[in-house]
Amino acid sequence: MTLLTAFIRSVGKLEELVIASDSRLSGNGQRTDHAQKVFTLPRTDALFAFAGDTQYAYPLMMQMISAIEASEFSSERRLPLGFLLADTLRVFQQSYDAIHGFPAGYTSPMDPPDNFFLIGGYDWETSRFKAWILKYSPADGAFRYDKSISSTTHKYVFVGDDPDAVRAARQITQKAFGTKSATRVKVDMEPYHALSEIAVDEKFPTVGGVPQLGKVYRHLNSQLFLVKSPTGGGDVLNHFAGRPVRDAERSSLPVFDPQLGFYLKERGGEDMVAEPA
Repeated sequence: MTLLTAFIRSVGKLEELVIASDSRLSGNGQRTDHAQKVFTLPRTDALFAFAGDTQYAYPLMMQMISAIEASEFSSERRLPLGFLLADTLRVFQQSYDAIHGFPAGYTSPMDPPDNFFLIGGYDWETSRFKAWILKYSPADGAFRYDKSISSTTHKYVFVGDDPDAVRAARQITQKAFGTKSATRVKVDMEPYHALSEIAVDEKFPTVGGVPQLGKVYRHLNSQLFLVKSPTGGGDVLNHFAGRPVRDAERSSLPVFDPQLGFYLKERGGEDMVAEPA
């Protein structure tokens, strides 16, 4: 039901971490393309995203956010990014192990979590951008993680619950880079554009909607963006978490236009093309 990507984007001589997702949720024979899947956290040096069923994703995410808010060492970023990863694994495991009231004949949940989670940000301890994939391992009965990308290794990753969509997104991105390896390539927005291409491809019906994205910067702040995209009626509107922003809404969020790049709002209301720093 989701395709996620995380990548380290080069902006001149600097880098920033981008996490993006489609906006579709599917289930019970219906779909919505207004589902937020990329989130800021109480500590501003990281972003969080999820793929899969919200039955587990939502309560686990809320417990993680509450744990960060309850700890000033985490919320004020005194602890480096690796501690956020370790604490998230502990909170996820604790919350999952607390499930009870199973149907007759069961001693554990009938359907274990089939989710992917992405945590990424800027680690001040190592001065590098990093992102990890978290997933429940039925074999171990525990949540595990893979170190997916960093400033000195692979620069982009795709993850989702449709392996064909993940494979297609990788192929599109690799084609854009030609023979350059994932460790040496200079990434702009190619993974985002691959995600966007998959989101409109009818071969992947569980991936769809206007993509959403956020960034993490070296100054330990994160930012979500409005995304400019055509609507079904032909109008080109700003979208947030897949939802068209109504005229009456006055959002102060910066804008990403896939054709023109990133925008900041001037006080007069006109768009100014600029890279938020």
